[in-house]
Amino acid sequence: MFDKMRVSAVILAAGSSRRFGPGDKVVELLGGRPVIVHTVRAFLDHPLVDQVVLVTGEANRERCRLLVGEDPRLVITTGGDSRGESSLRGLLAADGDLAVIHDGVRPLVTGEIITRCIQGAARYGAVAAACPSTDTIKLCDDDGLVKETTLRRNTWCVQTPQAFRRQTLLDAYRHTDLADPAITDDCMVAERQGIPVRLVEGAPSNIKITTPEDLVIARGLGQQLGLIPAVALRTGLGQDSHRFAPAGTDKPLLLGGVPVEGPPLEANSDGDVVLHALCNALSGVSGVNILGETADRLCQAGITDSAVYLREAMAHLPGRICHLSFSIEARTPRLAPVIPRMRSRIAQLCHLSPDQVGITATSGEGLSGPGRGEGIGVLCIATVEGN
Repeated sequence: MFDKMRVSAVILAAGSSRRFGPGDKVVELLGGRPVIVHTVRAFLDHPLVDQVVLVTGEANRERCRLLVGEDPRLVITTGGDSRGESSLRGLLAADGDLAVIHDGVRPLVTGEIITRCIQGAARYGAVAAACPSTDTIKLCDDDGLVKETTLRRNTWCVQTPQAFRRQTLLDAYRHTDLADPAITDDCMVAERQGIPVRLVEGAPSNIKITTPEDLVIARGLGQQLGLIPAVALRTGLGQDSHRFAPAGTDKPLLLGGVPVEGPPLEANSDGDVVLHALCNALSGVSGVNILGETADRLCQAGITDSAVYLREAMAHLPGRICHLSFSIEARTPRLAPVIPRMRSRIAQLCHLSPDQVGITATSGEGLSGPGRGEGIGVLCIATVEGN
């Protein structure tokens, strides 16, 4: 009977990441790959999984598509305001007889755990991965006063995947208040409708990344267990230079996304030579040339903002930027006063902190075009953390 069942994995990645702090935990890097890529690949690479439905926030939908890549078995849909609503939307987008629901921020799930959940759901109808509790569990009131100590032998820490006959869980959801904050997993939805849920063996390493500390633990566990590779660094070198535009040109001088007092630069775009050098450095990492056909196409469409070109360059990276270094050569204008603002703006555009962006400036001593005051030249070195 199991051989005839179609299996859909539903990966939930639409959470707000409030407890994680700044940043989005689903795109944090683990061994040079975003967390969500590890999670999705675990299911796409599993021989029993026929379809993967990735449930993500609207703002992250296109980003996740770029990170995960194209696969005919992959469906990306938008989640809701609660975990329950996101699960339901994922179930409705799925087409399998069995649905295997998994947290997008559990990237260290193994093929063995996925297999146990699928086989368990085929046999019993509803199962969840879990580990016996190794701690003593106490029930407390809102003031932290202990009311009861549970028997440890009967206490399990429930994880995901949680697997069900899809139609059975859909029917249960139709009798569930999706906004109920007490519902923290799909098993609770089944339990409230009287559906028996069995536990199958999970693993302590199947950690859920909720806080920055969890990410540190996951990195160590993943490397120690051979589930993720060690971090790889790539370096790209970019250069660009522009002449100053003829006198009377009505155009601002932009450097690193910051308006600067001085003569504008000659260019079809906004002429931001600093961001152009950065784009070239990122192209050196990705192998995708942005300041060519892509930038020309955007210019023809009336898009001259170099920050848009930078976003295009970043979208092709095999990881994330971890450091940028710029060397600017210009006899004029004087750049020292604006370097702090440039660092902040570039950091903002690249999702970095300013201390990850270094900028030096030199007058060139008249030895080159920029040094003679004919324009501005920039060198950029970009370091990218990724595989």
